[in-house]
Amino acid sequence: MSDTRNKCPILLVDDEPEILSSLLGLLRREFELYTAESGAAALEILGQHAIHVIMTDQRMPNMTGVELMGRVKEQYPDAIRMVFTGYADIKAVIEAINEGGLYRYITKPWDPDELVDVLRQAAAKYDEVVEQKQLLRELYEHVQLAQHISQELGGHANLDASVSDQIARLRTDGDGLLARLENAIGKNP
Repeated sequence: MSDTRNKCPILLVDDEPEILSSLLGLLRREFELYTAESGAAALEILGQHAIHVIMTDQRMPNMTGVELMGRVKEQYPDAIRMVFTGYADIKAVIEAINEGGLYRYITKPWDPDELVDVLRQAAAKYDEVVEQKQLLRELYEHVQLAQHISQELGGHANLDASVSDQIARLRTDGDGLLARLENAIGKNP
């Protein structure tokens, strides 16, 4: 059994088992792979595993790739989302990008080397997103600490007027920065 600890977990979704089999053959050495033959099965897997990248077919029964990506964007916003299709439907492409917040849209048939490269880039993008969120959480904590300190200092009557003004400005600026940080990290740091 291969070691999957350092491999990026990727979920492949297609209602055609032959496509999934082809993708597994191409990608299994480099990525930790999960497969689903429907949108519902994909959502179940997403609920059970920490998936970094999800790549789905656009045309599937019951739930299209666009619909699936919309739900993934809502429930798993950090997951990097990609849609692939064999149909050149520009309306579906635009809808997928707008509704699902896609990282990439890939057409079938794909170039194997290009697909592997795109998935590597998607894995790196996921790492960047997670790191940015962690940095925002840390910044949020530092701003909260700075506000607490400014409130403590503001209570001392013997401070110079210019220092008091700076503390008041820090509190005001900190409130605005905290609000923006809370919004950026989803209100729950």
